[in-house]
Amino acid sequence: MISRRGPGGRCRAAGWRLAVALALPAVPAIAAIKAVPAAAAVKAVPAVAAVPAVAAVAAVAGSDRPGAVGLPPWSLRLAIHYLPPATNRSQYDVVLAWPGQAWLLGGSDVGGHGKPKAERIRNGVPQSAALPTGAHSWITAASAPSRTDIWAVTFLGGSVLNWNGKAWQTEPRGAWKAGTRFTGITAISPTDVWLFGTPGRLHPGAGTWHFSGTAWKRVKGVAAGIFQASAAGRSDIWGIGNAGHRNNALFHFGGSAWRRATPRPLAGFTYTHVLALTRSNVWVAGTVAGVPKLGHFDGHGWTRLRMPGTTAGTGMCRDGRGGIWVIANPGTSPSAVLNRSANGTWKRARVSRNAANQVLACALVPGTVRAWGAGKSVAPSGSAAAAYRTG
Repeated sequence: MISRRGPGGRCRAAGWRLAVALALPAVPAIAAIKAVPAAAAVKAVPAVAAVPAVAAVAAVAGSDRPGAVGLPPWSLRLAIHYLPPATNRSQYDVVLAWPGQAWLLGGSDVGGHGKPKAERIRNGVPQSAALPTGAHSWITAASAPSRTDIWAVTFLGGSVLNWNGKAWQTEPRGAWKAGTRFTGITAISPTDVWLFGTPGRLHPGAGTWHFSGTAWKRVKGVAAGIFQASAAGRSDIWGIGNAGHRNNALFHFGGSAWRRATPRPLAGFTYTHVLALTRSNVWVAGTVAGVPKLGHFDGHGWTRLRMPGTTAGTGMCRDGRGGIWVIANPGTSPSAVLNRSANGTWKRARVSRNAANQVLACALVPGTVRAWGAGKSVAPSGSAAAAYRTG
């Protein structure tokens, strides 16, 4: 685990084992670490890139060595506990992947005041990215037309951040109100970006907005209730959200306007996630009468599909074999990621014996069967933002 705080900070990792970040499982055991200076810590872990003014050690819990259950496991590759405070709930909510690099986006003090955080892993080496000052709350969603055009939004207040291939910068704000929440972002190009924000228990939603390259425009009507969306193309975007009730609606954008879709096979669905891979390969996760289900669109119509377990899917990504990974964390041990093969067979890949170690989002490395996971892991107190990998 990497603990990070400002200049003069201290790093404690009692009861943990020192490991080379992103290395193979074999790791030497060491004694508890106390007050590790930043420079010394970086030298102690050669595979970790030097990060100015932070203390850094890499470690994995010695008692937690996940085993495969039908598939190769998801292995913990990086854990960072952003300090202060020591009880900080750090986690990554988003992962984006390409050959040779992956981005992990999330934040510190999730559920509290929060600060956005971004970590890039390039050729196995993690590097902390500098984010613009002034952004607050954690990064809750991101979308990337390319590896040099990444868009991200913070949960509260809607700080929109963009990676241009060299640096993160703050994009112009829209007229949304401070304290409103955002729940999704879908970027088609630098001149075609959608933002979504539905209300929650504690915070009002910011609504739906569209960026044309110069300014944000609020989109009303049925689109106002969209929670999250996924694009198969510029004129083929699927969304889920609210239409009179929470998460009860499916939406589609065909190039000119958002419309509500009401396919009969998905009647009674409460939606939790949507993933559009192509125009003829779209997935939704959710529940019907409390029972987890998937829905699939083949370009002609929707089909309702069974799903094992008692927890709805909250994330999905390709598996590189024609199937999909489905994230559904019931909060019980062991934690795992579900896999639905191309022929409809379900299997389970172990993440950890500890239910607190969870994959919350996933992304396939194109052209491979390797996938990265974003999530959280146990820490001496609070939780650490974590990167996992399989394949």
